[in-house]
Amino acid sequence: MIEALLRRVATRYGLAVVKRGDEPLVYIHDYAGGYDEYRSVQTAANKRKLSHVWADAVSLGAVAADLGRRFPAGVRSGICHGARNGFEVAWFREALDADVIGTDISETATQFADMVVWDFHDANPDWSGRFDFVYTNSLDQAVAPQRALAAWAAQLVPAGRIYIEHTASHGVDGAGEMDPFGAHPMVMPYLFFKWGRGTYALDDILEVEAKANKKLRAWIFVLRSEPAAQSGGD
Repeated sequence: MIEALLRRVATRYGLAVVKRGDEPLVYIHDYAGGYDEYRSVQTAANKRKLSHVWADAVSLGAVAADLGRRFPAGVRSGICHGARNGFEVAWFREALDADVIGTDISETATQFADMVVWDFHDANPDWSGRFDFVYTNSLDQAVAPQRALAAWAAQLVPAGRIYIEHTASHGVDGAGEMDPFGAHPMVMPYLFFKWGRGTYALDDILEVEAKANKKLRAWIFVLRSEPAAQSGGD
């Protein structure tokens, strides 16, 4: 039944589900030490990779172009979760001439302009209904992706969108202690459908043939907040 539903959801967006035998298509790492271990691992990994940048002008440009169509009068604000050294924050601020901030779980976030220390799983009342867009390429760093996505949906203005950049490198093969969530790109529409009922829904998929820095194909999943989430309903 799950496979049939997955195929139906994927087909709606012009995707095909590739059968991979017994290989799992979704993985969420279980930390023996619970949340404290998760936070410690994420902080240490962030510090090791502080100069590394996953975001690139091609993928970010696709997001900016989509925002331009949705907000013809201009984007006012946005937030980038798991932004590490703030590359995407600075890029969006310049390209959109908007008030964009970023988050990271590591205290090193304070070393960079317009970045704040924050666990992106957590709701923040000050951000409720505030942003025209949420962008991340770090959903693979979520130990509870469903909770993170629900928190982000609540941060949107009614016309706002969440942009999730995802590649084959964000799949099960790349998941583990450092990147606790992994999912095959073709499974993502099903997960959004399953997790997002009454909170958010898949609205579109932007395709990037090759990222400028990683030479990988990328899918940018565009989510809209459902009315119940925007009104504060359960």
